[in-house]
Formats: sequence, structure tokens, C-alpha cells
Amino acid sequence: MSWELLGSDRIIKTTELTDFINTEMIIPKELITFFGSAGERLAIIYQNREYPSYLETEGGNAKLKWSKVLIRKLGEAFPGYESWFQGDQASAKTPRLEITKANDAFNLRLITENEAGNSEAGKKSDPVITAIPPAAGLQELLVKWIAGYPNYYPRDFRFSFKDVINEDIPKVIENFEGIRSGHYKVQGFAGDTQWAEIPWVKVFDKESQSINNEDLYLAYILAMDSHKLYLALVNGEEGVGVRSLSEKAAAYRKKIATGKYQTNHQEVLLANASLVAGIVCYREYTEAEMPADAVLATEFEDFRKMYKLCLTTDQMADEAPVSGESIAATIKELDARIENEAHEEIPELPEIFNQELAAENSELQSEPVPTETVAVVFDNTVEEELSDKSPIEEIMIAENPITEIVIGYKDDDAEHQVTADDDKNQILSESSCDQEAPAQLNQQPYGVEIQKTEDLKMSRENQTAVTGTETEADQAAVKVGSDQYEEAPGLFTQSFIRYPLKNDYLTPYLQLVQSKMGNKGYYYPAELIKAYYLSIKSKPFVMIKGRVGSGKTSFPRLFAEAIGASFENGRFKRLLVGKNWEDDTFLMGHLDSRGHFIPGPIMAMLKAAKDHPEKPHFLLLDEMDQSPAAAYLRLLLEGINGSKEPFLNREDFGADITAFREYGSLIFPDNLYIIATINAGPDSFPVPARVIDSGNVISMPVVEIGVFPDYGSPAGDSDWENSAFKIHSQAKGLPEILERLMQLLSDVQQLLIKHGCPMGYRGKNEILAFGINSGAEGLFSEQELIDLAIRQRIIPVLESDEKTGFEVYRDLACFGLDEGLREKYLNQPLVRFISRYEALLKAAAIPCPRSGQALLQLIKSRYQK
Repeated sequence: MSWELLGSDRIIKTTELTDFINTEMIIPKELITFFGSAGERLAIIYQNREYPSYLETEGGNAKLKWSKVLIRKLGEAFPGYESWFQGDQASAKTPRLEITKANDAFNLRLITENEAGNSEAGKKSDPVITAIPPAAGLQELLVKWIAGYPNYYPRDFRFSFKDVINEDIPKVIENFEGIRSGHYKVQGFAGDTQWAEIPWVKVFDKESQSINNEDLYLAYILAMDSHKLYLALVNGEEGVGVRSLSEKAAAYRKKIATGKYQTNHQEVLLANASLVAGIVCYREYTEAEMPADAVLATEFEDFRKMYKLCLTTDQMADEAPVSGESIAATIKELDARIENEAHEEIPELPEIFNQELAAENSELQSEPVPTETVAVVFDNTVEEELSDKSPIEEIMIAENPITEIVIGYKDDDAEHQVTADDDKNQILSESSCDQEAPAQLNQQPYGVEIQKTEDLKMSRENQTAVTGTETEADQAAVKVGSDQYEEAPGLFTQSFIRYPLKNDYLTPYLQLVQSKMGNKGYYYPAELIKAYYLSIKSKPFVMIKGRVGSGKTSFPRLFAEAIGASFENGRFKRLLVGKNWEDDTFLMGHLDSRGHFIPGPIMAMLKAAKDHPEKPHFLLLDEMDQSPAAAYLRLLLEGINGSKEPFLNREDFGADITAFREYGSLIFPDNLYIIATINAGPDSFPVPARVIDSGNVISMPVVEIGVFPDYGSPAGDSDWENSAFKIHSQAKGLPEILERLMQLLSDVQQLLIKHGCPMGYRGKNEILAFGINSGAEGLFSEQELIDLAIRQRIIPVLESDEKTGFEVYRDLACFGLDEGLREKYLNQPLVRFISRYEALLKAAAIPCPRSGQALLQLIKSRYQK
């Protein structure tokens, strides 16, 4: 008999080959009541994870149905099951399934020959669980953590990879000599119900603090870019501000000698400003440079000793008044002792390591030199008038177009160089010859000086804004806020690098899309098409924001039709969001008064995508902000963000078994793309940050009025496969692009951390996916990618938070400028900053002009308020 009831809460089943292949097994009639009633959803727990299962009746037989993932897990636990059941093996040694009922869940255990034991007593009593030492060393596990986490982060949380963090690494640490005393608690955290943005493995002194009230602890923490892992001593006191945490961490540093370990926590890349501020010292590891197990153990012991000394400092400081000694005297005595002990325990960093580190940093700081510069003329007198008047309307007078004048090209062979005196005399002589120029410039707070290119050609050495270094001539000729270039009182000129606003390059297949859209009477710029295409490739959720009539509804429909997805073939569907949708039943479906399940409008699209997995399908949620998006998009967002669980549970269908069989297994398919339009009108609901952070936000450009290009009769493939929207196969050959993009992204993250609003893993990973595809297809440069990332991912999230101040917008607006120039602009009065920033935008002198335009409008809006 394959089933054996061992009590009211325990069953043993001798396995068969089908148990490792099929997702269902027949339950004997006499055992049905053990599991419950037909139609119930069961929670099967295997290896501490829940796998949804169902008890159903078909053809007079009761069947237990469970997931394919669970079947695969059982196969991994008994990999030789095929050869075992094909051979002539003793039935007593056949693996068995033990199912134990506990409250509302069923614990499942696979008992193999090694676990079963040889006596009958072993069958009737609970198995003895013994600690199993980790099969891998710490080096291997830390490398596995760094390399594997970014791959599992967007996937289902049930993957066993979390065991590396939750179980394997803590087991290794628990075997360290300094930890075996039992005074410490080691705990790993990869997430609760989804992967953690900041996974960690912490070590606490149990005698000094509890796991739920930690102030000071040791931790291995994964960096935001997943390329680095930190071993850190952290002060994580709850309810304390960033400044206080930073001051407390600095105080701890005075109590210990950190030796070779790093203390500049501003260089730590973590998406939590409080965590960064509380770091006392740390050691950085990478996948490529991971020390051997012995070195890792030694370095951990260094940190444990520093941790223990910090705890001792706190304890003695607290006990000092009780013993009658002054706190100051006690700390002074302890400081001397700690300093001597710490210097002996922690070795200094070898000189060769310092040299290699300096060389590495110098390589990372080198950047390509832009090719063009422009000269911009500012009018201080008008800016001063604006500062006195202060009406925002006066600031927004930049309606007249300003000519962009190129005054220099990168040329290694250029013989002509402009000295400070030559440059100044040239400008002054031209100003005196043209009496109308100053009068015209006085009419607006900025302008571009019209000068001859051949007379003002600059060598690479003189482009101070490019290299960040200045010669004596440069310092005399180019100085922000100086009067070196005065053509008239209050006017001065400065040269800047030129950054073109548009990138109209399109690949042939995207040119075909633009042509097909154009032949239907719609012209959309190349950058919009590229940004939309790459956004879909990086995440199956794109939001399009624009005014009424801007084309935000037509654009995704025309794009879909251009690649073969239309309403007629069922691969494109427009759904107008209703007023005040309060929950996800409006999308998914509901039970009517008779208990019948009425499918929601998305169900047909989910089925179509499932039936035709090779083709892309598009669902357009028009006017998404007509109802609270977080309420009715709750389930859909889970699918968009990587969940592979069915959208609806068994209980959502009530007694309608037919509907459950038709719709109950539907998950978010790999070939469905959700497009949502946002009006942002006065009657619209605000779109919350959780929704905004789940995809790119594209703003529709101003409608261009003019003669459209003649596209003729475009010919080419108009029926794309879904593979066109997947990560490009050439992505692995783009290390230089990724390195440069990661460096720029890291700089942006540090800026955001300073303002307490850092990016999370999701945003970072999707920006990188956007960049990988762009780089593989040559659509945007790395600088343009960061510009688009700020505009499409970062600004919308910041804008959704009413607490965001204009300081972060102004800081982002200056991202990429030379450091000295950036500091000077950030320290100017707001009115002058706005005036000069507009001038630089008009002259194409802002490194991130796309996001710069949006940020300028936000700064003006905040200034008005």
C-alpha cells in the first residue's frame, strides 16, 4: 500500500515515478478528509516555502494538484529517480513523502534512504534534525551572492537562491572561532515575500543587544550595483536622523584604530542614506578580487574585535557613574587602551595596494573629450532687476530662439591658440563695431555671442570646462561671474562644451516603423520612437504623459500596428479606465449575484498572449489616472514586476469550476506589454510612487507643425516576433559601455543619496537593461542614456513625492557640469540660477539637456509656490 495514515496529523506515501513527473496524484477516498473538502486551496510547505496546491474531484477520483516548481524541487532532492524506478530496487529503500498537518498548512518532507533510518521506530517518531555543515567555503558563497543576486532579484521569490544568504553564509560564520562561543547571533536576510533591495547577513552580540533592537552590529551587505559586497561595522540606531548617525559613527572611529579598512562611508553604494551614514568602517569585496577563506576569516575577526571594543566602550561609559568615576576619565583611560590594542590587532594597508588603488581610480576618472564648445553672454544687470522684482513671469521670457554658435572643435593638430589678451581684444573689438548687440542683449537675461569660428578656435588644453584643469591664461579668460569678457557694463561671456539636444539616428527597422506611422498622417520624432522601443525592452510597463491631443493614445496604437499588432488580430487592446475604479476586480473579474465568475477585460488579452507566445501583445490603459492606480493595478503590478503566480486564487471563482479551469492558471505572460497614458489634469488622481517606479515615464513632445517627410511606400517586415523585445544577444560584448554607464549611474546615485532619495535595485536594473539594448543597437550614447534615465525614471519618482524640494532638482540639473562650475552655479541665488540655466539650455551647453528642460520647469514651479 503506497499510502499510510500514521495519525490524525501525519501521512506517509511511498513514492512512484509519477510523483516526480506529474503535477497531480490520486488520493484514496478514505484519506480525503485528511486534506479537507474538494475545491479547497491547500498550503503545502516544503523547505520553508509555500507552494499553492488544490484538492479537486475529477471522474470520481480525488486529486491533489500542486505546482511544477514543487515537482522540480523534489527531483532536485532525489536526482536519480528515473534510474531508481526503472531498476529492481528494494521497496523498503524507496523514497517516501511525509505530509504533516499543522494548523492550516501541510508540511512536506522527502525521506530518502539516508534520512529514513533502519528501525521502525524511526517511522513513528519525528526525525532527528542534525546541523549539516555548509558544503562551500565563505569565498565561494560570497562570490555566488555577488554574481547571482542581480539575476534572481526580478524573478520569483521562491527560488532557493535565498538559502545562500539566509542559511549557507550564516552557517560558515557560526563556525568561525570567535563566533563559536555562543555569544553571537548570526542572521541572513534575502527578503520576506520578495527579494530585498538591500540583502544582508548580520552578526550581533546577544548579551548586549537583541536581534530586534540592534544599534551596533557587523554585516555583510550587497552594494546597489551588485558588483561589490561590504563587510561593515554599522551603527543602526532606530529613529535617529542621518546627521546624528554620521556623528555617532565618527565618535566610534575615535575609539578604535581601523587600520587598513576604509572609513569614508560616502563612497559606499547603498540605497539607504541612514544605513550609509551609520557605517563606522568597512571592507569592500568584488567577485574578481575575493580573498581566500583564510583571509576572509582573518578580516572578519578584525571587525569582530573592533565591534567588541565599541561595545565595551559603551558599556564602560554607562557603568562609570555607578562606580563613582567620571565618565570623561573612564573614556580617556579606555581610549588609550583601545588604541594600543587595535593598532596591534589590525595591520596597515600595504603600500603596493595603495599604489594600485590610486592607479585604478585615475583610470576610472578619465572621460572622453567632447568636440564642440559654444560662447554664452550673460547680462548681470537684467538678472539684478529680476532679483528685485522677483515675479516668475519675468524669468520665463525665453521665448525668442537663440542661435547656437560653435566656436571650437577638438583638433590635436591645431596650431592657433587664443591667449587671454587676444581673446579679450577680439571680443571687445567686435563689440565696438556692432553697437546694436549690447542693446539687443539687454532685452533678455542671456544670449549667445556671435563670433567667428576661425578666430576663436580653441585647443584641447584651453577647453577648461572639458578637462577640469586650467592654465593661467584659462583662469584669466574664463571665469564664472567675472567681467573678463565685458562688452558693455554688466555683460560677460563664457565658453561651454556643446551637447546636442537631438539624436535622430534610427536603425532600419525603426525607420520602417516611423515611415508606417508617418504614412498614416502622424509624425513622431526619432528620439520618441527609440525611447519607447527601449523602454518596452527594459520593462513591460511604459507610462506616457502628455496634454490632451498630444498624441499619447495614438502613438502606442500606431507603433503596435507598425509591427503587426492590431485590434483586428487581437494583439492590441485599448481599455479606457473608468471613473473611481476602487479595486482590481474591474480589471480581473468578479462574481455576480448567482455565483458566476464574470471575467474582466484583461482576461481575454492574457489568454491571447498565452495562446500565441511568439508574438508581442499590447494592452493600452488609457487615462490611467482617472482612478487610484495603486488600487486597481495591484495584481497587475505584481505580474509586471516579475511574479509568476496566477493572478487569481481558487476562492476568487467561488463555485464556478468552469471559469477556474479557464482563467485560474493565467499568469503575467512574457509577451504582454502594458502601456498607460497619464493626463495629469485637475480632476485626475495622483499616480503613486510605487506605480511610477514600476516603469519608464515618457513625456510626449510638442506637436510639430510643418511639412512631413515623404516616406514613399515603405517595404519590410511588419510582423515582429516577441524576441525583438528581449535583451539583445550582443549584450555580453559591451563591457566598456556598461562600465561607463555604471560609473555615471553611481554618480547620480550618490547625488540622490545626499538628498535622502536614492534609487532602488529595480530602477537601477531597468536603467541598465535600457542601456544594454541601446548600446547593442547603437541608439544612444552613455551620456544620453543617463539623461533619459533622469527624465524617464528618476524625475517622475521624485515628482510623485510632495516633500521633494527644489534643491534636489537643482542638483540634478547641474549633473555632469565641471565640478567647479557646478558648485558656483548651485551657490547662486535662485533667480540668477534660473536665468543662467535657461541661457545654457538655449545654447545646448547642458550635459543632460532632455532632463534639464523638465527640471527647469519643476524648479520654476517650486519657486512660484
